Amino acid sequence: MSAVVYARVPDSLKQALQAHAAERGLTLTAALVALLGQGLEALTQQTSVAELEAHLALATSERAQAHVQLQQAELRLQAAREREQTSARSYRALAERTRQQLGFCPRCREPMHGDDLLVRGHCPNPNCRMALTSLLLPARAVDPNEYLALLGALGVLVGVALATSAEPTG
Repeated sequence: MSAVVYARVPDSLKQALQAHAAERGLTLTAALVALLGQGLEALTQQTSVAELEAHLALATSERAQAHVQLQQAELRLQAAREREQTSARSYRALAERTRQQLGFCPRCREPMHGDDLLVRGHCPNPNCRMALTSLLLPARAVDPNEYLALLGALGVLVGVALATSAEPTG
């Protein structure tokens, strides 16, 4: 179905339309219908292009924010790794110190190391097994219960250091 549309156009526009029709081998009406259809389609897509540009701007902004968040996360991860390495070095150093010989068991004269005194709490000789905590008690100026609690906490720390230093690092 078709309808008639009457419109007055400037002479220059009519001449350009006639030249366009002649170049393509179309009638004046066919050329006008084709150009009008293309123009209306372009107007319809113009809104779509604006929407696409808005979506692109939003996506670009979100990408930039994600990039900033990624950089911040990488910095936090690097700091955590550095703290972990520092802790591991400290634990290894503490473990090395506790492996050093401190003296001899007062009962059997077996060599006694820091971990025997602080972690195990008894002589390493299976035949002796003398409790070594009495060697750690200070003079009466300090409450013995508080001092033993402190030594217990230190023993746990040394135990963790020994266990950590024995694990392969990767």
